[in-house]
Amino acid sequence: MNDGSDVYLAEWNNEIVGTYTLTWSDPLIWQELDNLESGYIHRFAVNRKYRGLDIGKYLLKSAEQQIRIKGKKWIRLDCMAENPRLNQYYGDYGFQYIRRIDGEGWSANLYEKQ
Repeated sequence: MNDGSDVYLAEWNNEIVGTYTLTWSDPLIWQELDNLESGYIHRFAVNRKYRGLDIGKYLLKSAEQQIRIKGKKWIRLDCMAENPRLNQYYGDYGFQYIRRIDGEGWSANLYEKQ
């Protein structure tokens, strides 16, 4: 990727088990709330084969650390509004719901933590 994003892969036993991308601006999704004090987690995913091993928590912690290293105050992400399990997951991890946005054929919930 050549837009200033940072892509991370988690590997275990020579297999990719998870990934996330960090961006440093997201005006499309965060609109007027987009700012230079935030890091944005995107494309967060864990290989289903490794479900239940807390890899997601490890990746979120890693993303937080990378965002803090960049000197950012806020950790932000979005997810599909119609996915209650994922929304609950982020809430349980300490992210606060900010608002819902609706696009053409999709809806997302915005979350952040300090």
